[in-house]
Amino acid sequence: MKRLFLILFITTAMTVVSIAQPRAIGIRIGGNQELSFQQGIHYGERFVQFDVGSFYAKGLQITWTHNWLSQAVGNSAFSVYGGLGLGAGFIWGENGNAWYPRFLDTKAPDYMERKLNHRALRSYGFGGLAAQLGLEYRFDNIPLAISLDYRPLIGIEIGKLYYPNGNNPNIGKSGETLYYSQKLGIGYHTPGLWAFGLSARYCF
Repeated sequence: MKRLFLILFITTAMTVVSIAQPRAIGIRIGGNQELSFQQGIHYGERFVQFDVGSFYAKGLQITWTHNWLSQAVGNSAFSVYGGLGLGAGFIWGENGNAWYPRFLDTKAPDYMERKLNHRALRSYGFGGLAAQLGLEYRFDNIPLAISLDYRPLIGIEIGKLYYPNGNNPNIGKSGETLYYSQKLGIGYHTPGLWAFGLSARYCF
């Protein structure tokens, strides 16, 4: 009985503390279009942020970050924040990241060879570490905050191989075509670095 009472007391206390912390909910737009939720912790000095939404209109991404909040110099309405976390998602685009060759050095002597032999991924998953750095302005007369942040996701991609130039070396094997392969490939998640966002959130 005492153990049950103690569990109920701790659960109630944690719920009360959680409710007493500041929260915010809204949208974050940029390369992604996301729903964004913030839950204050440690008396509002830190907060956790959850973002979920469309990934470049081709997939879905979920991100969680733990952030430290501090007042910006010279104006109490402004705050700077930063933190670390995790992110993951899935791309269902048929041709996946076939556009990556645009980042190759066009002046390199082996440029054409690398472009023709380029492999891409299709319908792939990705995940990795997320970081966040932002600047927020909170209005005095209305419960609204707007912010601009940079939230890179440093991670990897895993998916089935796609050959944009139709030069699949495994052609003839079961399930293999000129363009599509059943083999899995792995790569660096380049779009995760293009992660600027503008947010508007209702604070409560």
